[in-house]
Amino acid sequence: MILPRQKKGYALIAVLWVLVLLTVLVAGLSASSRQTTNSLEAFAGGVQARYLADGGIRLVILNLLDPLPANRLLGDGQLITVEVDDGQVDVVVTDENGKIDINAANELLLTRLFESLSVDEKKSEQLAAAIADYRDEDDLVRLNGVEDADYLKAGLSYGAKDALFTSVDELKQVLGMDQEIFNAVRPYVTVYARSQGVNPEVAPLPVLMALSDDSVGMLESYIDQRRQAHKDGLPMPSVPQIDRQFMSRTRGVIYTMDAVGVTEKGKQSGVTTTLRVRRGRNQASLEILAWKPYIKPEYELTLGSFEVQELDADNE
Repeated sequence: MILPRQKKGYALIAVLWVLVLLTVLVAGLSASSRQTTNSLEAFAGGVQARYLADGGIRLVILNLLDPLPANRLLGDGQLITVEVDDGQVDVVVTDENGKIDINAANELLLTRLFESLSVDEKKSEQLAAAIADYRDEDDLVRLNGVEDADYLKAGLSYGAKDALFTSVDELKQVLGMDQEIFNAVRPYVTVYARSQGVNPEVAPLPVLMALSDDSVGMLESYIDQRRQAHKDGLPMPSVPQIDRQFMSRTRGVIYTMDAVGVTEKGKQSGVTTTLRVRRGRNQASLEILAWKPYIKPEYELTLGSFEVQELDADNE
């Protein structure tokens, strides 16, 4: 059958539209396929990186279970790099007894810690008092402190907890604690030490600055000396001048580890864990206190004059 010229034109237009639609459909399917492939690759890379991080944690745990202190990592915030065939793992190990316990430290030590982080004197005193009021059981307001009425006046729907902190993140609930200060103080405080004092042998520089009136240069030199002594298997150097009320000799019990696995293609994933280690003459055990995905903090990780120690996964 011969179609009229007008109908032939309509048919041609219809065919062209079909071709256009097919082209769009194919392009869409192709883009969707690429997106799915990229998503699967990203997912697989993330899983691989997470396994690397978990492996790094377990490698460090084996080291920390060693009954001989000289064989164990010092745990003063040093960065450990573990090289493997599929990438690498970066692990930061910190002994919780090198931090200031926000449930036990007095106002003076808390004030000095904030000042060591460049918070002005008045603000430091206010924050220290606010922390003390937040954790104590009474509703009496300390000098520079805050209680329930002050929280309500500030427009908050809660008041002082009047109980101990259960996590460091809870510091963000304290009146006057802004995000910037919290980010700065977070690496140097704990709820696990359960001690009014700190062990200077594993304390990072800002904590040492809070503990001692010695110069920053002297404290940095002490950090270098203690790390070298530990590396060489020698006795620790004499600690800086520190008020006895701020001193603790406990260490090697509770550790926090931040591990980030990095694949050959640059995919990253990590985990943070806090654990308690128990070592006996013939056996050792550990208790996991916290285990969560590692989220890169907004604060800069301060290593001071610590050198990066590299561990060979095959030799550890």
